Amino acid sequence: MSRVSELIDLIVQGKNAEASDVLNSELLNRSYEAINDFKPKVAADYFDAVVNYSSSNEEEVEEEPEESTEEEYYEDETD
Repeated sequence: MSRVSELIDLIVQGKNAEASDVLNSELLNRSYEAINDFKPKVAADYFDAVVNYSSSNEEEVEEEPEESTEEEYYEDETD
């Protein structure tokens, strides 16, 4: 903890209410840091299906159907 010495001093002096405030403040700050560190992973997991879906769609779109040649067109008319 970054404020351990301050917390110990308050406890030794019998200032439990102040020590509790310091401890709560430190825990709250650490919680926010942990949440901020965890957000990118949660976002990546949440949007993974969308990202994978769009990339698989792009692969399907890139494939173009075969075009018939003029020779095939004229062969069909003669039958």
